[in-house]
Amino acid sequence: MRSRALIFAILAIILAAITVIVSRGGHSGANVTAQAQEQAVPKTYVLVAAKDLPSGLLLHQDDLQWQAWPDEQINDAYLVKGKDDSQSLAGAVVRLHIAKGEPIGDSRVIKPGERGFLAAVLGPGMRATSAPLTAASDVAGLILPGDHVDLILTHPIKDERQPNAPARLVSETILTDLRVVAIDQIVNDTDKKPISGKTATFEVTPKQAEKIELAKMIGNLSLVLRSVANAPPDVDNPHPQPAESSHTWDSEVSPLIQHVEAGPPLPVSVVVLRGAGANAQQGAGAPAAAQPNIR
Repeated sequence: MRSRALIFAILAIILAAITVIVSRGGHSGANVTAQAQEQAVPKTYVLVAAKDLPSGLLLHQDDLQWQAWPDEQINDAYLVKGKDDSQSLAGAVVRLHIAKGEPIGDSRVIKPGERGFLAAVLGPGMRATSAPLTAASDVAGLILPGDHVDLILTHPIKDERQPNAPARLVSETILTDLRVVAIDQIVNDTDKKPISGKTATFEVTPKQAEKIELAKMIGNLSLVLRSVANAPPDVDNPHPQPAESSHTWDSEVSPLIQHVEAGPPLPVSVVVLRGAGANAQQGAGAPAAAQPNIR
């Protein structure tokens, strides 16, 4: 009796084990089938913001990413992977703030060459003004839009008190930490290629724009590239700040150019009326020859 009960117990255990194995195999097969079906269904990816993008930002490739999107929610303005290229938005300017994960389309940005592009690049209250460049004044074409530079003016100075003396040359830093927004008509720096142009456009304050306009009439302008380590620490107020002026005379560059000391000021004649005559006094008041009083 006991042996029969033991046999039935063993059979029951075996049947239970078989049932569990078959059940697991069925679920596994179902999961594999479901995964295969899921992989077989094509997904649609749209271009979205990889992070919060503020208004006026110049877009770079790392600001964008492809993200799966429900087909029923895809808008015609969205950029779809396989049909559109994310590079088409590189160098464009964000019109209004775009939140992270929000789809980006052509209507959300202003592309280079489109109307209003340069105005969208400028910060609030800032202006854009241009200055001519010489072949060697733009650091061999290695200055790109987005770089920060100092502006140096080189010009001759004539001492009116010494008309026979030759004019002297001087270079002076007139503005510092200016942001370059364009070289010629190129405002897209995403290619990171040297741009050798004839005109540089800067983001400046109204007062700085006036100084640049005067400097163009006085002499030659050159750009000096600043290190990225000199970037303003306050990201909320990135506009250039006034700095202590610096200048260099020609005699500091070449010892062969002798510094001509400024001569004494020209004597001033003072006519002193005394009765019917007049005396002209010069310098410290030494009397000169009497002059007739013209009435």
